[in-house]
Amino acid sequence: MLVYAYAKINLTLDITGRNPDGYHLLDSVFQSVALFDAVTVEKGGEISVLCDGINGKDNIAFTAAKKFFEFTGVTGGADIVIKKGIPLLSGLGGGSADAAAVIIALDNIYKTNLDKKSLEKIALSCGADVPFCLFGGTARIGGIGEKITALPDIDGFWATVIIAGEKKSTRLMYEKLDKMPPVKPFTGEFLELLSRDTYSAFSAMGNAFGAVAGNSEVISLLAASGALGASVSGSGPAHFAVFADKKSAVAAAKKAEKQGLLSYAAPFVNRGNEIIE
Repeated sequence: MLVYAYAKINLTLDITGRNPDGYHLLDSVFQSVALFDAVTVEKGGEISVLCDGINGKDNIAFTAAKKFFEFTGVTGGADIVIKKGIPLLSGLGGGSADAAAVIIALDNIYKTNLDKKSLEKIALSCGADVPFCLFGGTARIGGIGEKITALPDIDGFWATVIIAGEKKSTRLMYEKLDKMPPVKPFTGEFLELLSRDTYSAFSAMGNAFGAVAGNSEVISLLAASGALGASVSGSGPAHFAVFADKKSAVAAAKKAEKQGLLSYAAPFVNRGNEIIE
């Protein structure tokens, strides 16, 4: 079974506090974009993962398969092959999308017919972003990722994604933010504007990690390309801008490529994992 696992961008990301166990609490708007990994899953004697990135037990896709079999009690295995289209360690949720794709595929292959709540429970046991990646689209995410509120689809817009620099330690970035004055929240204003005028909402995008992971030169480059707004995705190093049409998004990506930056142009999509065959 072939599943396309779509990337996500954070249109907003606020850090609202911490749980007693140390996990940070978020208030964020996630958006799926048509940048994807191709995840092929077949029945196997054991669990194996081949990926042009991270193989075997170190890949979150292995964890997803393991958690699926533990939760369902099904005896079986999975041969998983991942062809990466989402850059590794970029803040675009590639690993989480792969894990969600594995859960969806195994549910279909083994005909377990799990309900949404069960799928999300398995997903959350793999990682905070995995539940969203099961279904994707546009959603407000709270808690550590388990609180998902679907929002109306945002159709017709494009994202230009630029990978700027190397992945920094998310843990260290959280530690830096914990020592700083609270960053101005973005999500509330964004959603208020979104309810009235989608175009103006993008000017209110923002990410708390921008204070410690943002690249002002990349943001300026995107803004100068006529973007409706620009921000950081996750904890970086992916930066992105939203455009009203494909032509503008592709032109911005080509402009970034000329400066030696890895860039992509992709439309918003209103789904998460998509079973292809």
